[in-house]
Amino acid sequence: MNEAGLHAKLGAAGIDGIGELDTSAKDPFVVVEADALVAVMTFLRDDPDCAMEMLHLVTATEREACIELAYHLCSYQHHHSFVVKVICPRPEGGNHDTWHPEVPSVAGVFDAADWHEREQWDLLGVVFAGHPDPRRILLPEEWIGHPLRKDFVYPSFLGDVPLELDATPMYERGPDWTPPSSEPRPAGEPLIQPPSPPSDRPHAGGQAPAKDEAPADAADTGKEG
Repeated sequence: MNEAGLHAKLGAAGIDGIGELDTSAKDPFVVVEADALVAVMTFLRDDPDCAMEMLHLVTATEREACIELAYHLCSYQHHHSFVVKVICPRPEGGNHDTWHPEVPSVAGVFDAADWHEREQWDLLGVVFAGHPDPRRILLPEEWIGHPLRKDFVYPSFLGDVPLELDATPMYERGPDWTPPSSEPRPAGEPLIQPPSPPSDRPHAGGQAPAKDEAPADAADTGKEG
């Protein structure tokens, strides 16, 4: 069944809050109201003609006026797929610190949603109401904020741990080491990533020769004809 057939099947299910099929994207999708999400996902899983038993991806995308959630479903039995979206409008003045959009969790419908939803909470601050274990999954629990939000201010340190890729590792800091500037980084500016100077630590045993060091017997590798 193609996307049009799946949308027609869903539209006949008697669930309120189902939008039109949008075919403008590479993967056609339907936007549903947040209140209808659990019912929609349950129908797509349980209806024998849909049989979409696999939720293989949940993504959140921040746009100027909203955060958009996309749920990618597929059926092993029928070899078809479908995308369901929920749009969370941004309230006036809503920002990283004041706005955490909320949608119902579908972890009770698809086990895979457990980890997918935790990732979108961790990185973009989307709250999934009713999630059984709403912890961070990629960042430590003590992390403050959601780093994929466009107005997130990147820290240079997490406690004593430097986050800059060119920061001096803790084991290489001498007695005269001082931390870099602690001035706030502008929102959305990436971490500094220039090349670091070579380390002066001794090489570990078994280090391969440098590229400009030819093996001693390199001249003897040829054979006489």
